[in-house]
Amino acid sequence: MDFKQLEAFVTAVDCNSFSEAAKKLFLTQPTISAHISALEKELHTKLILRTTKKMELTFRGQQFYEYAVNILNMRNNIVTDFTGGTQKVITLGVSTIPSSYILPELMSAFSRQAPGIVFNVLQSDSKKVINKVLDGTIDFGLTGAVSDSDECIYIPFFQDELTLAAPATSYYHHLKNSNVPLKRILQEPIIMRENGSGTQKEIEQFLAAQKIDLSSLHIIARMNDVESIKRSIVSGLGISFVSTLSIKDLLENEQILEFPMDGVRHKRNLYLVYNKRRIHKPHVMEMIQFLKKQYPDIITE
Repeated sequence: MDFKQLEAFVTAVDCNSFSEAAKKLFLTQPTISAHISALEKELHTKLILRTTKKMELTFRGQQFYEYAVNILNMRNNIVTDFTGGTQKVITLGVSTIPSSYILPELMSAFSRQAPGIVFNVLQSDSKKVINKVLDGTIDFGLTGAVSDSDECIYIPFFQDELTLAAPATSYYHHLKNSNVPLKRILQEPIIMRENGSGTQKEIEQFLAAQKIDLSSLHIIARMNDVESIKRSIVSGLGISFVSTLSIKDLLENEQILEFPMDGVRHKRNLYLVYNKRRIHKPHVMEMIQFLKKQYPDIITE
């Protein structure tokens, strides 16, 4: 149970209409229905009786309405008490690379243009971010991958590049100076990203193109945190495919080595993802348009 579900239920009751509630909350009618259905499933009871002509509350629905109104009023009072007014909140989901190396500057720049915005950032892998876009939990997402869903719009806004990074030890310096092929380097212990991440998906596609079987690699660890992977490489645990954005500082300080990927510059897009069926609030659309203007050379619709 969350606030979005409670808002959908209370607004539908107040408006006596799912469609009017959808307009008021800048959502679609199916989303309102889904939120209320989720509440009924969680509470194991029918809250609203709905026909083609009207809707009415059940007895348990009337009881729950009072609870829901009180909860939402309490939430609003807390926000007002602590902020002095109504907030404009943008809830977004971000996968690892955009979260660490793009989003901080983006939020800072947008805040200067639109002061008073409060960001609610959920960091996860690309697959989970897309799922949250689909179920309406977040307004939009920034990911390193796309899905097969036709309910989402994916707009490439930034181009990243994957590279193979290794510890800056004499052993790996020798391998690099010897110009050994990629297949030889990949015999070393390797750190992989978690399943579901955009980076891992790109790695698997690259290896398949090079006719390298993932199961043949000596995978010593799987991690979902880029900083942990970087520290593990520096400490000598193994090699890893990483974003060039993430190791720029380590390369400059010569704490890490970069191996050429057999002459292949493996670039991949980072995506702005939003649900095409959802009606976004004006300040959310303002940030989406702002992001597009920040990267005009990459965006294609």
